[in-house]
Amino acid sequence: MWVGQPYLLTQRLLWNRALGGQPRPQPVVVLLGPVGSGKSEALKSISRACGAEVVHALVDFPQNDPAAAGPTTVETLARVAFELSRGWKPRPRRARFTRFTLGLIAARTSLDEQSRDAAKKALSILIEKGTHNPRADRVIDELVDPARSAGVLPALPAEIIKKSLPLVIRFLGGGHVRKAKRWHADIPQAEGATPLDALVALSRANLTTITEWLTAAFLADVRESHLRIAKPDRFSRCSCPNPDQARHWHNWVLLLDNIDHPGGARFVGDLIAARDRHLWQHPGEHDPLLVVATSGRWDPHWGTGWRAPWRSPLDAGPARPVPRCHEASYEHWAGQESEAPRSPYYPVLLDPLTIDEIAHILKISTDTPECILAHRATGGLPAAVGLLKGLLRDQQFKSGARDVLAPADPDRTDADPWRKRLAELRLGWHLTDVGIEEIIAAAPFITAPWLIPPAAAILISRPHVGLILTELRTALWTTAPQQEGATPNYGELHPWLARTLMSALARNGTCYSEQFEALLNEPDTLSDPTRTAYCQLALGQIGEVANAFEASLNQGPHQEWIDRLELVTRAPDALPLDLNCGELYENLVTVGVGNTPAGRSPAGNTIAQLITARWLVANPFAMPDPKLSDVIKKAYDKLRPPLS
Repeated sequence: MWVGQPYLLTQRLLWNRALGGQPRPQPVVVLLGPVGSGKSEALKSISRACGAEVVHALVDFPQNDPAAAGPTTVETLARVAFELSRGWKPRPRRARFTRFTLGLIAARTSLDEQSRDAAKKALSILIEKGTHNPRADRVIDELVDPARSAGVLPALPAEIIKKSLPLVIRFLGGGHVRKAKRWHADIPQAEGATPLDALVALSRANLTTITEWLTAAFLADVRESHLRIAKPDRFSRCSCPNPDQARHWHNWVLLLDNIDHPGGARFVGDLIAARDRHLWQHPGEHDPLLVVATSGRWDPHWGTGWRAPWRSPLDAGPARPVPRCHEASYEHWAGQESEAPRSPYYPVLLDPLTIDEIAHILKISTDTPECILAHRATGGLPAAVGLLKGLLRDQQFKSGARDVLAPADPDRTDADPWRKRLAELRLGWHLTDVGIEEIIAAAPFITAPWLIPPAAAILISRPHVGLILTELRTALWTTAPQQEGATPNYGELHPWLARTLMSALARNGTCYSEQFEALLNEPDTLSDPTRTAYCQLALGQIGEVANAFEASLNQGPHQEWIDRLELVTRAPDALPLDLNCGELYENLVTVGVGNTPAGRSPAGNTIAQLITARWLVANPFAMPDPKLSDVIKKAYDKLRPPLS
């Protein structure tokens, strides 16, 4: 299944070090994909596969208002510490987060109104009452509940402390707690204070200092606990680079879902900053925590080391291309392939579903028309495949049927599945001044970004187009075009989103024609024959397009002529959905070829038939039509230049 690729990548990154060796630096892997690409399911699959063998935690950043602050880094660390502290069957010991928990108690305890001696005494009692106590749960309740009632402790950290603190300090013995106290006294922020003085200083520090202090404490606990409870693996089922079968340790894995949601990026940034500060003071002392996160948005901070997915390989610069999941590896991240410094982030694009994986989900054969339709229409987007699974179940569709994704009852006034599907993709979530209607109206300008050159005035003259294009790129709906000669600064929109937008626009025929007329009459379009033909075909002007391609048939390499034709015939249409492709072809050919303009050659007629058939079968939402495919093949054969 498709969720296996992210776990295989995780396995390739599990290696921490061989016995006696030095730990190696760990990247923050960020699995990228737009809404519906299966990011959350990928993390869940990794968590299930890790099971009890690999120490791991899964944390989701909730989806709230984008303007909301989200959980703080300290709150997230408290939750992670609790998850990592649970029992792991192959390991008789638990992870201890003593440094972090003592720091959290100090940071969340109000000592501002007390003298230093009184504050130190209060903290000492709070810590000591939980040590060596078989009823630690009750003691913690007594200590934490009043703090929460007084508003000193928010609800989430209070509950985490009540659950995790007994696990951390119960029966530890004074030595473990004293060691944790000394750590707080030894860090630079303590400025040489005694352990209790350092903790009192932490309780009175500002939020930035508290965050840095407690993040460092958390990572120190990870480093110590990893060595204490690690179990060397020699014959494990991992795919670590281990040709000599050396006994080795695995990293712990922290799975973070939706770091693009409020609080997520801040947490990861604080974690990386804490790593950097520790490495500056202790070179080579890396922590054994592999972070695998997901994001539905591109973060501009990654651009210093990685080229955004919509940027073409033709773009100059030291930034490295973002790999697909199946291509990613530790060696790729760690390698120096350019002058760009190695980034602590490792953005990785989730692979789309293959046709074999789609067939498995739909429980049909790969060569069935339904599977071919699902592969073309969805572009491998898992959420879209799930939608088609319901639409295709127990249905029989004619060859070339165009109503497969249309409303079941088109006569209903509220039957508009296109807008519903667009709403589920949350296109306007970050566009506060642009609604879904404005995005649909701009569809001709955004569904084929290669139409718009970088210096085009259209980005200024058409309302919201530049803003929408920027948002769609940031939301990972565009990727760099693969074909030769593509405009380097613009990617192509995902086929599922592009065609859904066009289907929504075509439901309003007047708006559809007005928008394409506007695009056709832009100076940048009129000066480019390919863009002109694309717009003309979208408006149904087959004769004009056929004439242009007839005139250019022998004016250059034949393959370039074919490439232009294939590009132009990807244009959308507003033709009726209740007629299949074969019926539309007969109607259009009768009008466009039967009434042959004076001077059109037999080759011109063949070109008109080819353009019509190719245009209809290029619609990814239409069922395959073998008869039209045969028409296309025969037309290309007729137009093939003679061998010289």
